[in-house]
Amino acid sequence: MSDYIFKTYVAGGREYFVYGDCSKQTKKDFPFLESLLDLLYLDIWQYEPLIKDMEHLIREIYQSDDMSYINQLRSKLEQLAKVHIFFEQTRLEWEHRLDLIGASYGGKLVDLLPIKELTHIPSTIDDIQKQTKCIFEMVLDIDKGSDPVQKRMTSFLRYEKTNSRRTFEFSPSLPLHFEVTGQDTFGEVLYPKDVYDLIEFSLREAIKREQRMRVCKNCGRYFAIARRSTTEYCDRPIDEKGRTCKDMGSIIQWTKDRANDEVFKIYRREYKRRFAWIKAGRVTAEEFYAWSEKAREKKVECDTGAISLEEYQQWLKDF
Repeated sequence: MSDYIFKTYVAGGREYFVYGDCSKQTKKDFPFLESLLDLLYLDIWQYEPLIKDMEHLIREIYQSDDMSYINQLRSKLEQLAKVHIFFEQTRLEWEHRLDLIGASYGGKLVDLLPIKELTHIPSTIDDIQKQTKCIFEMVLDIDKGSDPVQKRMTSFLRYEKTNSRRTFEFSPSLPLHFEVTGQDTFGEVLYPKDVYDLIEFSLREAIKREQRMRVCKNCGRYFAIARRSTTEYCDRPIDEKGRTCKDMGSIIQWTKDRANDEVFKIYRREYKRRFAWIKAGRVTAEEFYAWSEKAREKKVECDTGAISLEEYQQWLKDF
């Protein structure tokens, strides 16, 4: 029996994680699906050196009674846990196993500390990231079809059976309990045996709740949207000031669109040139703004094809 607790559940549009030893637990909560979405775009391969360090330490533990290797492995597990909330479960499980060594474990260390369970993390997470994106696209993406989620999920499961590529495999059962999740609420609570249970639980909840997803028009990553929402941008921060895609997305997209707009570039260039005339005393502010209003009207004519680009350029030159 484990001497730690790690459980997760969803309530009130948020996901909760409770973990720690039996005497003291930490509780964290995030908007629903934030943990899965963070994992979806995690560059797991940058942590491969950390995984290899742990592999080396486990091999040393196999062959030596030196407790310093165990302490070093504990430190590496703490580093892994900081990468993502899901890896807190990995840390706690392996901490428990290391404690068994200190309690004169009588079995084989290779059975207690299976190396592949850690070394396969990067490749397995990489596979699951691809598989999860496939589910989002085929089942939950609001812009990829209007069929109900249940119908799209049925099509996905049929696709899963006939497709030669590896797709996400839902397990026959998860270690779920039905218990109190709030002052007056009950719900399903997961006690995961590994990270992959956590991933599957999040996916199941998203499908069960028919959580619609959309690719952010700015960063190109999936995000969860509220029902009937038309937002095209996510809430992920994109700069050191904490501004999000939602804050800046429309501005960035407008700039990108204008970068390829030859009519706008010609108008903008002439606008800046004539604006400088105000400071030079060549025109008054009133004269400049009267010109800019007519220039915008002519630009609309050019945008709609009423006049050609050459005619618009000539008008800007002559007026």
